[in-house]
Amino acid sequence: MHRQITHLAQIDYSVVKAVFHFLNSDAKNIVAVSPFNNNLPHLQHKIESNFIPRMRPEIQNVLFANWTNIESVDFFITQNFQQYEQQLYAILEKIHSYFKTVPSNNKGIVDFPVNDPVYFDELSYLIIPEGKKNDPRYMLTAKAMVLFLFKHGEFGRKTPDDPPTIFPKLS
Repeated sequence: MHRQITHLAQIDYSVVKAVFHFLNSDAKNIVAVSPFNNNLPHLQHKIESNFIPRMRPEIQNVLFANWTNIESVDFFITQNFQQYEQQLYAILEKIHSYFKTVPSNNKGIVDFPVNDPVYFDELSYLIIPEGKKNDPRYMLTAKAMVLFLFKHGEFGRKTPDDPPTIFPKLS
């Protein structure tokens, strides 16, 4: 399956900040990223709750391919939640509003199986600033943000092992 490797990720946090509508082109940090395989038990349950069996290998590959960026976004949000709280709530509201209207979500609720990984790309596109939608750095960072929110149970079918919400006003 996937090799267990601890990666050091270098992410340009100016891209994350631009998604939050801020500019800071000099922000670069190095983050120790936990191995993907260490997170598989929780993710496996999450994948099984949100995708039909034939889609599960694809979503596992999507998570694996984006893991370093997901963990880097996790670090950034954890360290900077208070500074970007309004932007994070706005992003979450945008994701919730869109997710409730996808054709497969016939109940119009947030706690509903994702069913199709294409929604991660569609949701990512929603949070990229205008003028940056064709920039692959922004697409990868936005996708990592969407996958981070999915991993934390902020949309899609929730599982018992989801970490507590990072959004205190929603608790």
